[in-house]
Amino acid sequence: MEVSVGGKSIGLDCNSGEVSFLSHAHGDHVSGFKKKERIIASEETLALAGFGAERHSEEWIQLLDAGHILGSRQMYAELDGESVLYTGDFRVKNGIFGKGAAAKEADRLVVECTYGDPRFKLPDPFEVYSQIGKWVKENSGSIMLIGAYNLGKAQEIIRVLNEYSSIVPVVMQESERFSSVYAKYGIGLERAVVGTPEAEEVMKGGFVAIVPPKLANRGFARKLGDAFGRRALCAVATGWVMSMRHNADAAFPLSDHADFYDIVGYMDAVNPKRVDFVHGDGTHLEKKLQQKLGK
Repeated sequence: MEVSVGGKSIGLDCNSGEVSFLSHAHGDHVSGFKKKERIIASEETLALAGFGAERHSEEWIQLLDAGHILGSRQMYAELDGESVLYTGDFRVKNGIFGKGAAAKEADRLVVECTYGDPRFKLPDPFEVYSQIGKWVKENSGSIMLIGAYNLGKAQEIIRVLNEYSSIVPVVMQESERFSSVYAKYGIGLERAVVGTPEAEEVMKGGFVAIVPPKLANRGFARKLGDAFGRRALCAVATGWVMSMRHNADAAFPLSDHADFYDIVGYMDAVNPKRVDFVHGDGTHLEKKLQQKLGK
């Protein structure tokens, strides 16, 4: 998507426009970049995306924390009396790595609506962290698989296991590259990487492994349990457990996105004249917005 402010065009998570803004390093946002010049992004995002460390900046564009993953930013642009705020993917609630996204008043708001349905009222992340810690402790001695995306969710779960259960989880090579970038920016994560002597030692007894979501199912857990001669369980950690059933032993409603009610409150705080909904279905939010405007 492209927006204009004060006659200047900005590509939002894509290469269109006079300058391009990359909100964070998840693949569905990085894929919009075929060239890597004149990208406005945080240093952490460029590192996670593998774009190198060279950054572009414009004095009329300000980056604000988005509360999503390491390096995620909102973009606020103001020029010639016009202002635009783009959230990118964002979480309003505080999480284990810091505070959630804060709003800033703007004429136009472009907001993500992954969970833009009233069915989604996500609990406080710290409540879910406690649930995960409790589940791990209750099943001590077993093999436990937790499904999480390689970037963002995997690192969040590692920190949760470190802090709430004193567990050093086994992680996949695919997520290790991202975890090492987190460490580079001062976020220590205790983990053991598959194929290393440390992981082999951890896997001699019951252990917790963070795996891609597609492997967090009872069928794969059963095969793993048979191979190790030990009881094996699996869990998923995603906001989608509130609307979808999963073939898992436990389901934790943990998301790094804003829910419907977070977005409504955020829109109120921004107080925009125009709102555009992206990365999801904004139908319910649009209705809520029109109700507030008395239309």
